[in-house]
Amino acid sequence: MKCSTGKRIYDSEVQAVDALVDIRSRNNYPPNSGPINVYKCEDCSGWHFTSRPPQHEILDRPDIQKKIQSDSEAAYWERKLRF
Repeated sequence: MKCSTGKRIYDSEVQAVDALVDIRSRNNYPPNSGPINVYKCEDCSGWHFTSRPPQHEILDRPDIQKKIQSDSEAAYWERKLRF
């Protein structure tokens, strides 16, 4: 199934939030930029990322912030050390 927005479709809010944390871990986004929340699409009934506020509350949790920081650092070194 495709969405008229052209965005990737997630089947549930849980999947979208998990992917949001993952993408923020892999990319070094400054605070309040890049995807910061998820929403249910009226066109496809799937879930998408958005960069519009408010930021999803999971991104404020200390354990999630620590995971994002740790995974982001690992991704940085992985990219840097690729042959």
